Amino acid sequence: MVNAVESDIKNHEGTGGTRGTTSKIKACSSSPTKKARGTRGTVVELPETIERLSFDDLSMPCFLIKESWFDLGGKRKPGVWYCYITEGKGDKPPEHHALFICSPLYIEGLTNTEDGRYFGRLLKFRDTLGRWRFWAMPMELLRGSCEELRGELLAAGVEIDTRNRQKLADYLQWRTPETVWTAATRTGWTTKGGAFVLHDRIIGGERVHFQSESISVDGAARVGGDFQQWQQIAGYCEKNPVLMTSVCVSLSGALLAKVHRDSGGVHWIGDSSTGKTTALIVGASVWGGEDFKRTWRATSNGLEGAAALLSDTCLCLDEISEAEPREVGAIVYSLGNGTGKTRANRIGSARHVHRWRLSLLSTGERSISSAMQEGGKQTKAGQLVRLLNIPAARQYGVFDDLHRFDDGRAMSDFFKTQCAKHYGHAGVKFVEYIIKLEQNGSSDFGGKIADIEKQFQHTDSQAARAASRFALYALAGELATDAGVLPWRAGAALEACKVMFEQWQTLHGTGATEHNQILQSVRDYILKHGDTRFTDKASDHPPKLERAGWYTERDGERVYLFASAALKESGGSYDLKRVLDALESAGWIVERDHGKRTKKTVINGQRFNLYWIKPSDDNESSSPGSPEEKTRGTATSHGIQGSSPSSPSSPKKNETENDTEYF
Repeated sequence: MVNAVESDIKNHEGTGGTRGTTSKIKACSSSPTKKARGTRGTVVELPETIERLSFDDLSMPCFLIKESWFDLGGKRKPGVWYCYITEGKGDKPPEHHALFICSPLYIEGLTNTEDGRYFGRLLKFRDTLGRWRFWAMPMELLRGSCEELRGELLAAGVEIDTRNRQKLADYLQWRTPETVWTAATRTGWTTKGGAFVLHDRIIGGERVHFQSESISVDGAARVGGDFQQWQQIAGYCEKNPVLMTSVCVSLSGALLAKVHRDSGGVHWIGDSSTGKTTALIVGASVWGGEDFKRTWRATSNGLEGAAALLSDTCLCLDEISEAEPREVGAIVYSLGNGTGKTRANRIGSARHVHRWRLSLLSTGERSISSAMQEGGKQTKAGQLVRLLNIPAARQYGVFDDLHRFDDGRAMSDFFKTQCAKHYGHAGVKFVEYIIKLEQNGSSDFGGKIADIEKQFQHTDSQAARAASRFALYALAGELATDAGVLPWRAGAALEACKVMFEQWQTLHGTGATEHNQILQSVRDYILKHGDTRFTDKASDHPPKLERAGWYTERDGERVYLFASAALKESGGSYDLKRVLDALESAGWIVERDHGKRTKKTVINGQRFNLYWIKPSDDNESSSPGSPEEKTRGTATSHGIQGSSPSSPSSPKKNETENDTEYF
């Protein structure tokens, strides 16, 4: 099922059109040659018999590719050679020349994206250690002086003669290969959906290669260690909902295209040393090693490139406090929407735009909202349903069951050590199982996720979107269990996702996020300006500051009579109509004229159209409190260092007085 891009193929014949040899050339024996000088002046052993060629048998000029030592007017080392003839002058006969270009490198075929826009060459080369490797090279790297191209090949172990380096570009364009491969410019599922592209391998049966400007990429999905050992790691995740959900979120990236869902994920919130990063590492081990885990300390452009590299897998970002607060919101939107910025190239036309689908795993001591507020930004509901804030604190840090370990720190150290050794197998095997289900005609993923989603109870549209995401994570976990990828009992993944969905609901509260934000903003405005910018309706005293309106007493409580400009200001970044919708929905508009939301009010002989607003405390019960305050409480007893058990922490509303609520 898996076609490795790197292999140790020994007896390979290159594409016939790239050799430059003719049918008249035959191998022949010569007197044994024991030793010759290698490329670095070292002595190398030569075979007892080497191939002997003649310039007269070559159709020059041409390129000659040999994998072992040969004789052509003298002993020559393996590699790509440019052979040509110069005309004689006078009595001087024509001269034959052979220039060494680089170590063995074949042009295996032509690559081309399905839309016919991006061409390349599929190269097969031998590195310094004698290993054969493949690279789908974009033709655009041949522009200019080709320094970028040579840099990639040199880094990958190709030996290039510095004197003849310009001939390498001529060789790569010498002839158009007859064999054509489909070029994939991003990882993940192909357009047809029958193959899954990773940077170093293709899963499935389509003739496709990953085409990239870089041969080796840090942080790409890759496989290492032993699968059975990784399953032992996964076994210790069972009965620990935070870890189980992390694994499910990571696997779910491969299902997004199959169920037509957008990118999104989970942001674990918790105090330092509770084990959030451990949960992230476990999730990252589904697809890659230590470098698969990234940090928030990156530019939005850098994260776009990382997302495109990991399409249909999982992007793992540690510690949101390292991010630039002003960019957090834009990054969340961008990663969730799956599309990078549109940029102009040097001639003014649009550059190629990065696109991706992926799951997100993130950690931080602060929520998405708190990080954005530090940068002076207001959180939007779309950001909070793309990256779900969930408290990670459980009974022992992020753990509920320590299994055989003495405490949370010992268990965390085990996960970190083992995940660095064994990784990447689960993602590959999960994709293989998906392909198998599709080939067998049993891949009704849409129907399966719909059945699971019914088990997640919700009360509003935003909770419904969160429930849909958790249903996807549960489906991924249950499918991986059925496939034998995860050593969990049937239903365990679904139960873990339900627990975490309840955690999210407790933190988020009920009602639309925008609705609650508007009410809180108006309440804060009154608290800040109630006695300075509002005056008694029955008094003719001017306000201390710029007037926002008046107030009157009703049943011992104030009703604030807002001017239109002041009400719009109190709503923050929301427009006036959206502010009025929220106030009306909450029942805060207590007086109005027929068919209007304002009331004509006579004050000191003048008539004004004012909004009669009476804030109510009834809405506070449905408004989420600060995630940091909700998860703080028992941080010491729940930390990894702690060994004394306590009841599993379910975030509850902070019972202390808190005038400010965050979302």
